[in-house]
Amino acid sequence: MTISTQQNILPNFDDYAEIYDDLVAQNIKASGFSPSYFDEHKIKTLVQDFSGLPRCDSPVQFLNFGCGIGKSEFFINKYFTNATIVSADISVASLEKARKRNQSFKNITYHYFETIQELTTDTKFDIIYAANVFHHIPQSEHLTTLNHLRSLLKPNGFFYIFEHNPANPLTRKAFYTCPFDSGCEMIPSIRLSSLLKQGGYTKTNRNFIVFFPQFLRLLLPFEKYLNKIPFGAQYYIKAQ
Repeated sequence: MTISTQQNILPNFDDYAEIYDDLVAQNIKASGFSPSYFDEHKIKTLVQDFSGLPRCDSPVQFLNFGCGIGKSEFFINKYFTNATIVSADISVASLEKARKRNQSFKNITYHYFETIQELTTDTKFDIIYAANVFHHIPQSEHLTTLNHLRSLLKPNGFFYIFEHNPANPLTRKAFYTCPFDSGCEMIPSIRLSSLLKQGGYTKTNRNFIVFFPQFLRLLLPFEKYLNKIPFGAQYYIKAQ
């Protein structure tokens, strides 16, 4: 499905499902890391930050919003060992690849939706996770999407939204040369924080991640002390 705006034509992810892995690997080659490093990094960051439940082996209702080809599900199961996962996306081809990739997991339900109003479930979620999804959503639909996702959260649930940081020059270069980001715009963290508040989220906490490439891996343990410096390659916002 192609989503159109007045300014741009956004990519159809059905066209990229089979080559998505290769495109990502090529796009982040300069970092020295594999794509799975970043997939796991986000989930590990979420786990380290998550304080909604006393233990990560407690039952957790988890929505992976914009799951794509299912690259995060392995790590969600690795770190949340008693999770029930709903993986949702607008791309039929991506969801089919996600099913095949994660066919050994019996705790995942896949949900196709064409409009955000069609994303309905019988349960509320402890965690809603959106990794590099919102820059693919037309800006005119950001607030509507945030409002709807809030309605799917439990009263004490958390929404974790990860995005590329436009203040990082290497991230900007990778973003604007990536085929499946064509027509998209990066979202400044301040703007996204403001949108979350407009969308009814009463508590937001913004942090920056991914400061060092692979050849500086000895410095990785120090990243946790840099999370308020707005120059990491990505950022995340935890909202309630």
